[in-house]
Amino acid sequence: MKAKKRITERDVRLLMTFLADRGQRSAALAKLQLKSVLRQRPSYRKVLENADDPELAREARLFLEETRLEMLVDAFRALAAEGEDLNLERGAFLLATLAYPQLRPSQVSGALNRMAADIQARQPVAELPSDAEQAAVLRRYLFEQQGFVGNERQYYDPDNSFINRVLERRTGIPITLSCVYLFVAWRLGLPAHGVGLPGHFIVAHGRSPAVVYLDPFHGGRLLTRNDCVAIVRRRGVSFQDAFLERTSPRQILLRMILNLMNLYTEQGATARAQWLSGLLGLLQDGGGAV
Repeated sequence: MKAKKRITERDVRLLMTFLADRGQRSAALAKLQLKSVLRQRPSYRKVLENADDPELAREARLFLEETRLEMLVDAFRALAAEGEDLNLERGAFLLATLAYPQLRPSQVSGALNRMAADIQARQPVAELPSDAEQAAVLRRYLFEQQGFVGNERQYYDPDNSFINRVLERRTGIPITLSCVYLFVAWRLGLPAHGVGLPGHFIVAHGRSPAVVYLDPFHGGRLLTRNDCVAIVRRRGVSFQDAFLERTSPRQILLRMILNLMNLYTEQGATARAQWLSGLLGLLQDGGGAV
């Protein structure tokens, strides 16, 4: 049997020349072959990243971005298959890689691990007798000591939607700040969940009837049920008890994607908005075609 020919750097450079071919069929075949090559030999990315010819360099960049986004869709498809209680932290990380492709999972998980360990070293929170006391420890640590707060001055900055930037800057929008609270609480084995009020996202800590509501965007402000009713009514919506029910991780991730999609649409970043629209459909379908 004839041995399979080993792909060389010279082969990759030859395939690259077809990326700028005006014949769509030739370019499409070259892309298919290059994707296959990169799956087997990821190190050949450097060849594409360092093309000398300006036109080839442009086409190579477009190809690499297209390939990256396809891989990102595959990762989201696998996540969506986990169902309603999918890994929200994984989803938040994947969403952040849309804008920060070099981001590593450890950069997010490491920061969260350190905060959870810091809290545990100061006070074994799980040993506290009440949910209210547990919530008070997290609230004090995250919002008073670490300084997490809503970004009111630059609310529409896309970085507010990316978990890595929220952790770095200690600021974000309601849903991402709520995620920080949840990710730390879950590491400590605490009963916390998200609550997606219309137009505003908050956190619930504890189990009924001793649930404590917090508003991470406003420095972890404690909320009563009446406060939650007022938040909803200020948005011109009639309050329903269902608004205070647990929002599943899948629904949280959908809301994060929708927020970012609307933001990019308003800013005229139509390509990213369209890509996120497809991602939204994938998650709504539970991992179907995008």
